[in-house]
Amino acid sequence: MYINKRGLREIGNVLFKRPTVGRLITTAWITPIYLGLRQTAASFRALDEVIYPEYRDQKVERPVFVFASPRSGTTLAHRLISMDDEVFTTVKLYQTIFPSITATKTFKRLIELAQTSLGSVLNRAYDFFNSPFESRWQDVHHLSLNQAEEDVATLIYSLESPTAGLLFPFMEDLPSQTWIDRQPPEDRRAFMDSYKRTIQRHVFEAGGKRFLNKNVFFSTRVRSVYEKFPDAAFVYLVRDPHDCLPSFLNMFYQAWKAHSPNIRPDGEEIQALKRLGYDYYRYALECRKEIPEDQFIVIRYEDLIRDPKKAILGLYGRLGMPVSEAFEAKLDEAVSAQREYESPRDFELDFFGITREEVSAELREVFEEFGYDTPEQPHYLQAAE
Repeated sequence: MYINKRGLREIGNVLFKRPTVGRLITTAWITPIYLGLRQTAASFRALDEVIYPEYRDQKVERPVFVFASPRSGTTLAHRLISMDDEVFTTVKLYQTIFPSITATKTFKRLIELAQTSLGSVLNRAYDFFNSPFESRWQDVHHLSLNQAEEDVATLIYSLESPTAGLLFPFMEDLPSQTWIDRQPPEDRRAFMDSYKRTIQRHVFEAGGKRFLNKNVFFSTRVRSVYEKFPDAAFVYLVRDPHDCLPSFLNMFYQAWKAHSPNIRPDGEEIQALKRLGYDYYRYALECRKEIPEDQFIVIRYEDLIRDPKKAILGLYGRLGMPVSEAFEAKLDEAVSAQREYESPRDFELDFFGITREEVSAELREVFEEFGYDTPEQPHYLQAAE
């Protein structure tokens, strides 16, 4: 399995930077779990090379990548689209932990056995392994081993995800993990070759269906993915930065407080994360200008929440895809259950020492491009009265 050697050096450099007891303890128990899972995944992938070598010839045609700044509705959009399972195949949580054909087939076989006399034992084992996921992030993002999910674990194995920043709160010291597109060409190619083989494995096991993916930290790899998959479609969820940014900051802040309680909400760590949040917006706008309009499709978060079915059907229209009666029925049922959906937002910008004026000044082009109000506009002033 590929690993980002620059990322290893970056983590080595911040491992004891302003250490706290909580962070050292957390690192000490997470590291062996990480290494154990990574080695298990690598073993399964080695078996793939022996048992299913033909996966390397699998074509990946017109994959769809859903992305956004964090807390912008990607989970809702992704899970709605993934219900069209006659057309799309998407990664489930267990598949991102073990990105292997052999592992997927083994898991599916265990599900079949769970319906037999061994069911009670297997179901208890599943509940044991699944409960930490369901309990840890329930209030922020519902997780379950057999549920559609972003491929975060696969990327963490390669040290190609800003998720490492949840443990090491020094985002500007982790440049290779926060900006794949800015890595040296040879490193980008090596990672993308490995990433393509991961997708090929998934599509092969799914019988050649169209690949659907979602990742909130995808912005900084759009160019690399577009180079590797020139027929890919990118679905960009955009949300008013005034609302999105505090949710994004809070996601990391809560994790940091758990192991480094002295971190301040307006401290330098949050300020570095804020700058990364700004860059996510700017970079997505840059990429939109470079990728053909029919391959870079924007959905406003507000439109998705207001009418999810209309937003998804509109997306299918832009992609030139027919909508089956079965999928439309699933959409109706899911939308009915999602009437009260709202991405959590427990904190405002001022909690993190940020003003609305600063955000709109930094991201003026984003506000103008997508029609969001800034504090200087009459619409905002009237709403504030």
